[in-house]
Amino acid sequence: MHNFLAQSHGTLFDMAMQYAESVGIQRDQVSYIVFGLAAAYLVFGSAARLLCNLIGFGYPTYASVKAIRTKDTDDDTVWLIYWTCFAVLYLMDFFSEAILSFFPFYYILKAAFLVYLYLPQTQGSVMFYDTVVDPLVVFVDQAIDKYYHKKGN
Repeated sequence: MHNFLAQSHGTLFDMAMQYAESVGIQRDQVSYIVFGLAAAYLVFGSAARLLCNLIGFGYPTYASVKAIRTKDTDDDTVWLIYWTCFAVLYLMDFFSEAILSFFPFYYILKAAFLVYLYLPQTQGSVMFYDTVVDPLVVFVDQAIDKYYHKKGN
């Protein structure tokens, strides 16, 4: 995560880093503080759902646009897999969130899972796609084929 923060060169980010360094706080410590505050907000905050969604599509949207701009299609495929997994999770979440959102750690677990999906170190979206999404699509395809064959006879 340190590399990601080091690559973010916005003026607000630079000012925050300069202030932190002036009071003796190192870059890594700033990262831990930001993650700690975000985690606390995901548990206790009134807009935890919004923050969780921003985590789920903020950086992935940025990375997807950068991937589209490259000539290489391998990174496009990685982000297409992520967005497919995100869509499946969103559909499942739509039906379960009303119940699950009453659990205090729901949004922090959801946000952590979304980060797991898009981090290149974990390749979580590829694993989730291979074990959940693709078999689900195969099941739906077979059900549709069975329905149309039964109806055609």
